Amino acid sequence: MQAPTIRVLLNEDVVDDAELELRELKRAGLRVAHRIVDTEKAFTEALRGFVPDVILSDFSMPRFDGMLALAIARELSPDTPFIFVSGTVGEEYAIRALKSGATDYVLKNNLMRLPAAVERAAAEANERRERRRTEAELEVAQARLTSIFNSLPDVLWSVDPHSDRIIYVSPAVKEVFGRPPEECLTQQELWPGVVHPEDRDKALAAWNDVRRGAPFDIEYRTVRPDGTVRWINDRARQIRGENGAVLRIDGVARDITDRVEHRERIAYLARYDALTDLPNRTLFHERLTQAVEATRRVDGALALAVIDLERFKAINDTLGMHTGDKVLRAAAQRLHELAGEVHRVARVGGNLFALIVHDISGAEEVARRLEAAQLQLFGTPFTVDGHEIRLTGKIGVAVYPEDGADADALFRNAEASLKRAKETGERYLFYAPEINARVAEQVELEHRLRKAVEHGELFLHFQPKLELATRRIVGVEALMRWAGPDGAPVSPAKFVPVLEQTGLILEAGRQAIATASTTYRTWHALGLAMATPRIAVNVSALQLRRKSFVADVCAALGEAGDGGGVDLEITESLLMADVDESIRKLRALREMGMHISLDDFGTGYSSLAYLSKLPLDDLKIDRVFVRGMTEKAEDTSIVSTIISLAQGLNLKVVAEGVETEEQAQLLRLLRCDQVQGFLFSPPVAADKIQVLLRA
Repeated sequence: MQAPTIRVLLNEDVVDDAELELRELKRAGLRVAHRIVDTEKAFTEALRGFVPDVILSDFSMPRFDGMLALAIARELSPDTPFIFVSGTVGEEYAIRALKSGATDYVLKNNLMRLPAAVERAAAEANERRERRRTEAELEVAQARLTSIFNSLPDVLWSVDPHSDRIIYVSPAVKEVFGRPPEECLTQQELWPGVVHPEDRDKALAAWNDVRRGAPFDIEYRTVRPDGTVRWINDRARQIRGENGAVLRIDGVARDITDRVEHRERIAYLARYDALTDLPNRTLFHERLTQAVEATRRVDGALALAVIDLERFKAINDTLGMHTGDKVLRAAAQRLHELAGEVHRVARVGGNLFALIVHDISGAEEVARRLEAAQLQLFGTPFTVDGHEIRLTGKIGVAVYPEDGADADALFRNAEASLKRAKETGERYLFYAPEINARVAEQVELEHRLRKAVEHGELFLHFQPKLELATRRIVGVEALMRWAGPDGAPVSPAKFVPVLEQTGLILEAGRQAIATASTTYRTWHALGLAMATPRIAVNVSALQLRRKSFVADVCAALGEAGDGGGVDLEITESLLMADVDESIRKLRALREMGMHISLDDFGTGYSSLAYLSKLPLDDLKIDRVFVRGMTEKAEDTSIVSTIISLAQGLNLKVVAEGVETEEQAQLLRLLRCDQVQGFLFSPPVAADKIQVLLRA
């Protein structure tokens, strides 16, 4: 490959010297194009027209000084190497020349150095030109990249991995995070403070992972200074040097709020009804499946009710679809309020809704809830666009697990029940015919029982409590009784739970307390015994949990003093449901003169620490332990322990369910205070108790 031609400008007034210099260059194998000048004008024109690669100049010439030539060259062509070639150059002048910008100097008596000096100077000049060209290109590229970075909507950032200090952040941070770049660089505690509190732990965990080399690609919310919340996608990776050391962590943060609101609007419409904002059939099917699985795990039951709004086509035809839509929204709102939680209800068709009924004890309870639901849904008219609109509905019901083991079967059977309800005109129907018959019987029972409570048809029987040592009646327990339309007694096991479930127990309980107090006063007035026995009345969960329980009891007693001769029996499990509040209520009643018995002791979960604080007078040993103590040593130990515990707390002990003389004798040996049970008397009417008291 042929060597490149070097363009040499010689500033020399002695032609022979110039020829010698050129010959030396060519002798060294350099390809040279040259021009010789000896005046300032010619030198200046050659710089502009000839454009030399190297300038060779004598130091001192009569008409044109070399230092002047150097000054002109540095001004007009600063990158061109300038070499002095002179006969004599003192050390002082040589230093001055080099400081002024000369590249080198060569003595004329040692021209052998000239070719090497020229080559070196030309090469260095080329390197400088290339470097400057590269730098210029880099500057252009950098300016272009800076322009691109500045115009990008995404935030580019870089962090020192050793100190977690932000070392670069692009201007887009102002638009995305609402903060200027300089704030991010100077206030290092900003991140993760800018992350939404609910997402902060997730963001910190991801950051710790990327510091260990894991990928960093997360979505989180950021809170801008003005309080607005934006969704961010943040990605980053480690940047390593040649030796593998982590130099920095570079990342890009993008505002994805619009997109999220849009992986969200689409997702919402896929799972929710756009008109009512209730779950649609797809989402409801998922939640019904989850509810079935949860119910299966606890061996429980639930019901699915499918509700059809009747005459809805007439509303659309008469008042228009716009009004019809408003009615649907209003009905959906009532249904949502009825369900309490939105995941229990759905719009599964045009005017078709579905409802999950959780935690049911049986179909009778479902029927009771549906009666209340229909009253809440359709009991009052809807007022829409100035129109008063009354709706009615039909309901089909399927019960898990009897009517279906999964969501599909429950849906299918509930809709079949709905179809039959619409055909027969029934307000609601269960899938299984035998359930409908049973529910109908239960509804009738509730109806008759409600009338019985309203008309005061419930009455009391009394079972005596005897002092074990003397077999003397010292108290009685009042037990609620009811006779059906045919005069035959209805089992308490059948009607008392209905009183509890319907809330009728509140009025029935008030009547029981009032009747017991009246009965006590009657016995006292008749002087039937040396000490008129107090009458114990059982308290239900609904009664005790009412805030007005104390006032309710006072109202039932009227003006009677000494607690009206009435005592209260509270079951252990009921009392422990809200111990502190129960203590407050019972203490107030005890101060009025009432006695408090803890019923069924040993079957619940009393805390001994609380037991000592309870305002009690008696502990009643549950009949299950009394029945077993003559057969099982462990039951005898339990009874003995309860008696010892009660004596330690200064409480009397009453054993209930005593049926044999053997049980009574064993209880006497264990120092039990009082007993009640069929051995002495079953629950009997008030007039029969009076006979016993006279005896």
